[in-house]
Amino acid sequence: MWNSKKSVYLSIVVCFTLSVILLALLFVGPMLFRFYMTAFRGFEPEGEALNRLLKIFGLTFYPSAVFAGVILASLLKLLFNIKAKAVFILQNVRLLKIVSLGCFAIGIITFVGGLFYLPFMFAAFAGGFTGLLLRALKNVMQSAVELREENDLTI
Repeated sequence: MWNSKKSVYLSIVVCFTLSVILLALLFVGPMLFRFYMTAFRGFEPEGEALNRLLKIFGLTFYPSAVFAGVILASLLKLLFNIKAKAVFILQNVRLLKIVSLGCFAIGIITFVGGLFYLPFMFAAFAGGFTGLLLRALKNVMQSAVELREENDLTI
């Protein structure tokens, strides 16, 4: 039977898996991008347009990858706190704030990249929207922490 404990474990496994994928993409990302653009988008393998797009990709992907790494590390810490039954604590509020700010940062970086390569605009929208949702969740969590602290002081 599926329960919240299994869900937390699954989330931890997914975060670790995504961390490994992100690490691999740091090394093979430009090659995959080049392959995709030549095989499916019709760019010349050594053309000037592809080289310009590769620069845009690098200037967008690598700064975003730094924030993605911070987001994954923060999510893992949050999940391990939840696994340890420490849910409504101030540290989790801070972690959600870090994750939301990371999403906003990725949204800004990809928005700038999207000025030069339009498909990045979709990532910018997704990053901004996710950051906004997480910001709302952070505010809910912060209110819950304040209520818990207030109740702890009540006799």
